[in-house]
Amino acid sequence: MLRSQFVSLMVLTGLIVPCTATVARADFARLMLDSEPGDYIGSGNTFDITYDTNLGDSISAEIRRSLSDGSPAELLWVLDRSSTPENEFALVFFGTDALGIPIQPGFYPEARRADFAPPGFAGLDISFQNRGSNQVFGSFTINEVTFTPDRSQILTFDAEFLQRSESPTAPALRGRFQFNTQTAAVSEPSSALVVVSAGCLILYGRIRRGRGASTTSREG
Repeated sequence: MLRSQFVSLMVLTGLIVPCTATVARADFARLMLDSEPGDYIGSGNTFDITYDTNLGDSISAEIRRSLSDGSPAELLWVLDRSSTPENEFALVFFGTDALGIPIQPGFYPEARRADFAPPGFAGLDISFQNRGSNQVFGSFTINEVTFTPDRSQILTFDAEFLQRSESPTAPALRGRFQFNTQTAAVSEPSSALVVVSAGCLILYGRIRRGRGASTTSREG
């Protein structure tokens, strides 16, 4: 009888302070370029580059412009590899804001330089190894694009493109760009502190949260 009353007192006067889980995010991007001889951006070379934040590479994915209803309409990626000594810095723009529509899967036959595309034209701008274009003439096909439910972050993107720098008859830069972000909750030990003032008894509990049933251990 005395034992059951003591346990009840512990529950009533105890203070439980749980720890919170953390969230891990990994971004992956792939940029494939096939540059014709004379193309300024790719210098006539071919590239197949994977950027991986798990390896320390830098990937910034930004919704640069949105329509009045909040729909994303221009996207920008800033890519840089720190895992290799080569200069593989790249800027990748795709936009439909000058078309007045959300960015979505489809073929966009008339593209001009993103940020400066006149009304009625899609936006495109691929810069590589610190080489960029003053004018862009091209086209692109978006195969896939997805966002978080609140449309604040890019989840996936896949597009093929053709870009000519400075002139509609300039040598072409063809390529493909893919992006994927993965976010997952990381299960961590969650501590609980139970303090009983009567009797000056202190108990520490530890709860591991993961898949399946939770287990609790106590030390006192």
